[in-house]
Amino acid sequence: MSVASERAEAVEAAVDRIRRIERDEGVTRPALDSIKAVLIELAAKHALFPRADFPLPPEGARDRLYRLAEDPDRRFALYLNSGSPGKQTPPHNHTTWAVIVGIDGEEHNRVYERNPDHTQPGKGTVKIAREFTVGPGTGIAFLPDDVHSIHVLSSRPIMHLHMYGMSLENLPNRVSYDEKAGTYRTFPAHPDIREARPAAAK
Repeated sequence: MSVASERAEAVEAAVDRIRRIERDEGVTRPALDSIKAVLIELAAKHALFPRADFPLPPEGARDRLYRLAEDPDRRFALYLNSGSPGKQTPPHNHTTWAVIVGIDGEEHNRVYERNPDHTQPGKGTVKIAREFTVGPGTGIAFLPDDVHSIHVLSSRPIMHLHMYGMSLENLPNRVSYDEKAGTYRTFPAHPDIREARPAAAK
């Protein structure tokens, strides 16, 4: 069996477990912790995620997402994020639950609280509540309204799993914050999402 076929089987089994967790427990922090444990178990199977199958983006681009799974109704979308040193995102929410776990390299997350100054549309600020670095064997989970930013601070590229309750292309209302300007705006879908190498026909 090829690596791609083994990976597809492992991903399918993990996503099936995650569907059942959400069905049985709903979208709660304990449920997301259970989902995180499933993804950490999947990410630990390093041989299924060779760098050659998930190359970095061209020089000058921050990262690339490879779709590993997505249901027909756009739910339960799992991506592998292949990111270069220096990758950063502004503070943003997801409007769906999200879980990130590490395969290789470290991704620093800043988690924010919204300040009570959102009195006008498009105006508002956030403040850092805590920070956590995701690496191999660790992960972080977010409820739909949680706000975080990502920073690859080391010189080592990353490969991490990103799991969402709804696909990134189907999240039109998520927002990102401009910390200096004290504003927020719609945060578009990632510009570089590719399909992971498909499993060979059996």
